[in-house]
Amino acid sequence: MLFRLAPNTPRFRAFELLNEEFLYFLEHAVTATEFGRELFSAGAIGQAFWDNSKENDQRAQNDLTRDKFETLFIALHNSGQANKQRLFESMSGQQDLHVFFNNPNRDVLAFLTKNCFDCLKSVATHLYCATKDIQPIVQAAGGNDITSHFNAFRTQNVNGNVCKACGMEKLAAFRAGVPDGEQWRADYDHQLCKSKYPIFAVHPYNLIPLCTVCNQDAKKAKDLFRHTNGNDRLAFYPYREEARDFITIVFDNLRDPEPTIKVEWNVPNTTVLDKLNTWDEVYDIRRRVEGQFRSLEDIIEDEINPIDAVHLVNRIRDEARPVALDTLKRKEWAFWYQKLFSALDQLEIQPFLAKWNFVNQQAADSVDYILDVV
Repeated sequence: MLFRLAPNTPRFRAFELLNEEFLYFLEHAVTATEFGRELFSAGAIGQAFWDNSKENDQRAQNDLTRDKFETLFIALHNSGQANKQRLFESMSGQQDLHVFFNNPNRDVLAFLTKNCFDCLKSVATHLYCATKDIQPIVQAAGGNDITSHFNAFRTQNVNGNVCKACGMEKLAAFRAGVPDGEQWRADYDHQLCKSKYPIFAVHPYNLIPLCTVCNQDAKKAKDLFRHTNGNDRLAFYPYREEARDFITIVFDNLRDPEPTIKVEWNVPNTTVLDKLNTWDEVYDIRRRVEGQFRSLEDIIEDEINPIDAVHLVNRIRDEARPVALDTLKRKEWAFWYQKLFSALDQLEIQPFLAKWNFVNQQAADSVDYILDVV
């Protein structure tokens, strides 16, 4: 993550309740020999799970919550009590995600048969995609649905409306005159993707709203802890770590017609370097920033529109000033442009100024020529 999540980031109560019920089921399935109501808690959440079934909803074409848990129970029961016990211990023992990020168990579910894993993944996906919206569960969560949680997450005194992973995009657009419950919201990203780590599908600390580019275009189902080439890696824990202090903007070939702008790491140790590289690969950070900054001349024109060389130098210095935290929460790209202008402010830019003056003089001469001809 470019920016760590705010300390007062609210947890989504419905996810907490679903995660607790998931654990309750796995614990009680260890010694059970038959699937029944006692595998779910006696409260409102357990009852909601039990009631949500094709038996009670004749309109349902696909398996609902109880049906999916029954299929999982049968698969686990057939695999043996030892596997049921190990699955419960794997989930219950990994609930502290800060510990997991520091020492990731990449093969936490490798002992499961393919059938058991597929059934577990089916339950996990259903819990996230459908069960959180069942009315008794929303009521048990204090009436707060996921839109309410998102609106609380992105308020200015919490995380703001800029994506914490990249700092380049808004989470969602605000619309004037639209009630909070009807505002658009960002998708929630599973830091530990549910396709590989289904036991964390509704863990309240595993789900973070991200911008569409980060979530749908860049990350998708990438594994934070294992590269696509099979190599192990580490990742930033979003609630305590961030990349912002380790980023440097550099210029190559400033004297050339088109200087090259690069993103580099200012890294204190190999562990942080590993996490930075994971963040970069997962969210495609470098290529997105360098794509945005592909033309220094365009940036100068669009962001400063200088009157003359003195104005340009002064405006670069202004744009290089540190950005207020509230601005970083409100304004996309604010972090990256400050980094860019701060790097430019440290350089000897006379060669660039000479070129800029030449280009502008050429443009002025062309205009004068056209006017004279007319």
